Amino acid sequence: MTDLSAIVYQSRRALLLFAAIAVLGGLLVWALQQYGQSLRPEAAAARDEQARLQSTLTGKQEELALLSANMPRFEAPRQAGLLGPADREGWAQTLTKVHQASGLPNTLSYSLKPPVAVAPGDPSNPVAPFQTHELALSLEGIHESELLELLASYGAQVKGLFRLQSCDLSAPASQGLTAKCELRFFKQPLAASSPAPSS
Repeated sequence: MTDLSAIVYQSRRALLLFAAIAVLGGLLVWALQQYGQSLRPEAAAARDEQARLQSTLTGKQEELALLSANMPRFEAPRQAGLLGPADREGWAQTLTKVHQASGLPNTLSYSLKPPVAVAPGDPSNPVAPFQTHELALSLEGIHESELLELLASYGAQVKGLFRLQSCDLSAPASQGLTAKCELRFFKQPLAASSPAPSS
């Protein structure tokens, strides 16, 4: 045996172990490459989903910024009583309170008619139609200046926007006039009322 053959013969175990490790390493590299290729579609789908969610988030953030920018414009009509549910009971209570505070004769009578939609509402539309509410009031034994003061005080205290629709002053007498006035309140409910169930 030559020296090289003797060295190979003596180190055959180490060479066999090295060959086995090299084969196992090669198999491991091949298996990892196959596993990586199988994950590529999932990774691409995850990236696409992340991009879609990022786009949705960006859109929602833009909507939030728009709402935040326009909130003061919405808040002013709501604070004035134009938006939201109609405070019909509050309108009547304020009228009674203002009348009592004015010291006028106790001849006030009023009626609050049912709300009237300005335009018919579409049942599929979640936004309720704009409404008007007529408050008819009658006073006896009042002078014109007292009526104007009463209406001005009422307008300053009531929560809601209204217009003096009509006012009829009649039957002049020594104790004063008879006043019959109609006030029209304007209201935009924020949500359409659900239809009554059919029986």
